[in-house]
Amino acid sequence: MLKLTSLQASYGPIRAIDGIDLEVNKGEIVCLIGSNGAGKTTTLMAISGILKADAGDIFFEGGRITNLPAHEIVKKGISHVPEGRRIFPKLTVRENLQMGAYTLSSGKRAGTDEEGLIAKVFDLFPILRDRRDQMGGTLSGGEQQMLAVGRALMSGPKLLLLDEPSLGLAPIMVSKIFRTIREINNEGVTILLVEQNAKASLKLSHRGYVIESGAIALQGSGEGLLHNEDIKKAYLGE
Repeated sequence: MLKLTSLQASYGPIRAIDGIDLEVNKGEIVCLIGSNGAGKTTTLMAISGILKADAGDIFFEGGRITNLPAHEIVKKGISHVPEGRRIFPKLTVRENLQMGAYTLSSGKRAGTDEEGLIAKVFDLFPILRDRRDQMGGTLSGGEQQMLAVGRALMSGPKLLLLDEPSLGLAPIMVSKIFRTIREINNEGVTILLVEQNAKASLKLSHRGYVIESGAIALQGSGEGLLHNEDIKKAYLGE
């Protein structure tokens, strides 16, 4: 479904990712783990069109999407939940969700499809139904993360990019977020997950990649990487 080949991207003169090769197959959860500054977030930003690639290619469902505008990439079926949530604090929960549906055609937006998508988000996150008229900025951190995921789901994505969904959340909320990721995947959405919680993400994922200094250092099944001695020492604190 998604394929990166020799992907490079930079911030000014600083090369952040240097020749990434990565694949995500339809129906999978694939995680990308690594230390801070290794290039995880940069990889997602390049996929979603937020950051231009310097070289290499990105293919989605067989078509080249390298450096397409971000809104065109969303239309093709890729949604990105950024690190830090980035919700609209002065819009209500419902309005935030409606913003996620902006790529739908005007006919769909005016009809029942948008309402159906909102209903699905509320079924996934019942607390958001209770908070639907509340300003996004007044929600707790966990509720804002739910809202950010829900907003991304409003475009009806085939592939969901998740950047640090558990960051800053209480343990009970972390468990809920990971259960929800599994549920979203079971509903047919493919997921590429960037996550500092390496143990939880490897347990959840079908496959994983380890990124170091902007390049893929290791790849394998989630279970295999979970029991790799080098991974245990470097990322699992064992």
